[in-house]
Amino acid sequence: MKREDDVQLIHAVLSGDDSAFDILVKKYQKSVHALAWRKIGDFHYAQEITQDTFLRAYQKLSTLKDPGQFLRWLYV
Repeated sequence: MKREDDVQLIHAVLSGDDSAFDILVKKYQKSVHALAWRKIGDFHYAQEITQDTFLRAYQKLSTLKDPGQFLRWLYV
């Protein structure tokens, strides 16, 4: 998927399509988990961090100013 696909998915989520967020999670969960695991060093705690990250992202998605920068925003 390209950045344009992310933008379309984000607009869909903001319009009420929760299944679009599921696609974003599936797309990025491995890389978010890998980053957390590298930083924390605990596989299971990294899973919790990953889950919390996506929960917060869902809750705050409307604050994302540039949907094309979703991954950068997610990592911050």
